[in-house]
Amino acid sequence: MTITDSEQGAAADGCLAPDSIDMLVVHCSDTPDDQPLGARDIQTMHLGFGWDGIGYHQVIRRDGTRESGRPDYWKGAHVKGVNDRSLGVCLIGRTSFTPAQMHSLAGLLFQWLALYPSARVLGHRDAVETHKTCPNFDAAAWWQDYLDGGSGDVMQVTAPALPVTAEPGACLPLETEALFGEELVVLERKAGFARVRLATDGYVGWVPIGEAPSPTTPATHRIITPSAFAHAAPKVTSPMMMRLGMGALVTVGETVGEWHAIDLPDGGTGWIVGHAAAPHDQFADDFVAVAEQFLGAPYLWGGRSAAGLDCSALVQLALQAAGVSAPRNSGDQLAWAEATGNEIADGLPDARRGDLVFWPGHVGICQSAASLLHANAHHHAVAVEPLEDALARIDKATGRRARFLRLTEQPA
Repeated sequence: MTITDSEQGAAADGCLAPDSIDMLVVHCSDTPDDQPLGARDIQTMHLGFGWDGIGYHQVIRRDGTRESGRPDYWKGAHVKGVNDRSLGVCLIGRTSFTPAQMHSLAGLLFQWLALYPSARVLGHRDAVETHKTCPNFDAAAWWQDYLDGGSGDVMQVTAPALPVTAEPGACLPLETEALFGEELVVLERKAGFARVRLATDGYVGWVPIGEAPSPTTPATHRIITPSAFAHAAPKVTSPMMMRLGMGALVTVGETVGEWHAIDLPDGGTGWIVGHAAAPHDQFADDFVAVAEQFLGAPYLWGGRSAAGLDCSALVQLALQAAGVSAPRNSGDQLAWAEATGNEIADGLPDARRGDLVFWPGHVGICQSAASLLHANAHHHAVAVEPLEDALARIDKATGRRARFLRLTEQPA
């Protein structure tokens, strides 16, 4: 396998200093493209080399699923000579990587670059002088083409929530939703759809769109309540023009009493109650209190609003309201939390309000040391339940013990 030099021997001998990371290195497993390996397989392989475990920080399976290897703070074993200043990600396969993998890779790189902005993206073969061809394509050129490959158009979402899917087409599974006022960078157009990158979190997917992009209007405020209604006039008895969700971005004009005037997509004016919106530079003090406002909201895979949302959307929306930018998906959130927080090895009874709890494919928030708040398919809603009960049930269902992460970035 063209993953690393065998003379690297035992793996990392220390922690990475965040300021030292100047390379984001893309690898491939150099295994047959039809072989569905994952991080555990690479772990077994690298242990067989006599290392301390998997040498990569992330592994991307053929279906695009990202799996954590070493924590970002731990020196890897993936490129001899630069392990002390790099992070490594491995694409499973040899020469033909799936669109889902490349989509997932892009999301990871956006996430890493947000944490390590001085780092550059390149392949193993270009990180050091080597005879290896891994990852068997020019990763640096691919990344630059990805960044430059858009049409240059920037769209602004004009619907309360715009569905984002993995492929272009109608009636496809929901990946996420883009909210009113958020900006989308157009990467590609195809038959009434556009592949876009969401400016909020770097998420890439397909949305239905006309041929002309919507002009952008600088937003001044964001919605801070789970739902807010835009009325035709500044009074509650006036007709409702649009329903907006938490995180939606609006442009506020005049204020009349407790009402703010906002711009509507048709060029008209709507009115929202003042407490439903806050200026961009004002944030909540307690992100858990924000998440608690969604109690009872229905569970919807890929949903990102009070009309329906999933576990990672609840976490992302609550953290954003508190001024903390988090990735969209739970797997990405785990990797982000590992890089920006501290793991609580024992979990109970050391958990406290605001700790994040992760399982494969799921995340929840500790409401207290004894209760878990999460959007989940078991209750089909955002619910609170005893933490011990949730641990027993979800540990059994996933076959993995929960991991508790305490964010150092979260508000006090």
